[in-house]
Amino acid sequence: MAVSAVVACVDDAGRVLIVKQNGGPFAGAWLLPGGSLEPGEPVEDAARRELFEETGYHARDLRPVARYEVQSVPAGRFQFLVHLFRGGPLEGTPRPEPGSELRWVAPSEIDAHPNLAVALVDLGLIERDRATLLRDLAAIGIEMRRVL
Repeated sequence: MAVSAVVACVDDAGRVLIVKQNGGPFAGAWLLPGGSLEPGEPVEDAARRELFEETGYHARDLRPVARYEVQSVPAGRFQFLVHLFRGGPLEGTPRPEPGSELRWVAPSEIDAHPNLAVALVDLGLIERDRATLLRDLAAIGIEMRRVL
């Protein structure tokens, strides 16, 4: 199982930083910045590295929020253990990685990808029915289970 880390950054206006995925099983989706760990890399270091690579920002603090098992349905295409962190305050200059985009959005004003919606609920940024979230994930071939 691949291990990855994602970072939720929320500004003073309550907007969250999202990036357009340019590869992997979620290509084209707007999600939290993050990605896979490199061999031997600690999870928090990967979260910081991925945040910087995808956005140009450094987070002074990272706080663990949740951990999920995310896999394709039917199984076999992908399986991840995803660590969700909340990051802030940010330093740096916004700069998306090549082939991507980034933007700050009000969580309640977007039609969030089901994967993003789960994280936004667990961060306390939106309210959604858990059963509806699971159905939305299943409809696009994803199973996502919180393990911490």
